[in-house]
Amino acid sequence: MLTDPARVEAWRLDETEILAAVPELVQDMRRREALLVRLVHEADQRCLPEHAGAADTTSWLAGATRMHRARAAQIVRLARELPLHPQMADVLNDGRIELAHVQVIVNFLARLAKLTRDFDIEPAETDWEHPDPETGRPDDCEAYLLIAAQVEDPTQLRARAREMEILFERDNDLPSDAENPELNEFHASATLGGRVLVKGSFDAETGEALQTALSGLSKPHPSTDDDGHPVRDPRTASKRRADALEHIIRGHLDNARGPMEGGERPHVTVTIDVDALRDAVSATAKVPVTGAWVGTGWAHHSDNATGPVDGREGCTSPAGSRPPRRYRRKHHASMPWAGPVSATVAARISCDAQVTPIFVDREGNPLDVGRTTRIISPKLRKALVARDCGCAFPGCGRPAAWTDAHHIWHWSNGGPTALSNLVLLCKKHHTIIHRNHWAVKIESDGHPWFTPPAWVDPLRRPRPAHNRRAIDTT
Repeated sequence: MLTDPARVEAWRLDETEILAAVPELVQDMRRREALLVRLVHEADQRCLPEHAGAADTTSWLAGATRMHRARAAQIVRLARELPLHPQMADVLNDGRIELAHVQVIVNFLARLAKLTRDFDIEPAETDWEHPDPETGRPDDCEAYLLIAAQVEDPTQLRARAREMEILFERDNDLPSDAENPELNEFHASATLGGRVLVKGSFDAETGEALQTALSGLSKPHPSTDDDGHPVRDPRTASKRRADALEHIIRGHLDNARGPMEGGERPHVTVTIDVDALRDAVSATAKVPVTGAWVGTGWAHHSDNATGPVDGREGCTSPAGSRPPRRYRRKHHASMPWAGPVSATVAARISCDAQVTPIFVDREGNPLDVGRTTRIISPKLRKALVARDCGCAFPGCGRPAAWTDAHHIWHWSNGGPTALSNLVLLCKKHHTIIHRNHWAVKIESDGHPWFTPPAWVDPLRRPRPAHNRRAIDTT
């Protein structure tokens, strides 16, 4: 396996061989990494990269191996540091630790030198088998961390090194970088593609508060299939954290907890021409059971044809046929920070919002500003929560606090703001409904029923809301 890994047929190995081979293979990889560090050190000492025409050793290593430059810089740094720590080099060469462990120890020793530069430390011989890290001697601390590195992963070792760093921090001194809030930074910038790039760095206390706030909201949210069996949350961990941050921000804005800005509480503002809004919501069928089919045409540009529903009213295309794709100029909306956004986004947001009508002349100059009204009143919202108990989409059930009130027949097209025309949906399923992948209708029982697209169920049988999933739908 180690001499010719390309010819190893893993499927031929039994369970015992696999369980034994993986640790051996990892240990061999660590030995080879240690050899790489020694070779890079020798190349650096002989100035071979400069002779080969490279600007420096890092450039040569990255170019010669197509390695990421940050990784190459890390190896070059360790190649220069390890000869100063022969005991650490021996443990690395034996494959008992990896380069990430070495990086943690080297970084700690560099900080230790700054923390103890004014200390009166008595020199003494280091017992590498039983070190005393509280002496503050670099060799004792290195020996202690080397012992820990052989039983802990790099993350655990980093926490242990941080504990030792706190031990030597002086009173009445500036806080360490990890706990200094003055070093906090947060960047949020719009990209050319219309997305917002976020990057930041926080002190330990703020970071802990952030991760605590995200933790409960970013847990996997399993759903259920048609038979009531659990289905794993398909979202990645990073997607779940992004969704959690969105929920925190939405909750902050919905509860108007921020300070006044421009005479108003913080809120998301979308500006769109009313005709453009009507055009955007026209893609959502007025006859809910027909999904993306509208009258005799196909109003939504999509490859996802939903197909007819058992010849019901509102679908005139032949069964099984795919309507033609149509291209048309799309109107857009705008936001103060994000800039232009599609009218589709504005249509979804407008389902549950405050609306301020502004009348303009032909040149776009405002003539009059109407009264701001809340589309969904608090009392109506409470009634919706009592009926749907959260996101009504089958298999979802996210809490009501995370949902919007969706107009089945949009209010801009004359749809009433009434319980018989509203359904609670989380952002994900609100978007799905606006894209016409699914259809929703309030049936005679007064509850929402959802009709799947043809690729989910060729017969397009309606399904009950999530909180009524135990009801027989036959």
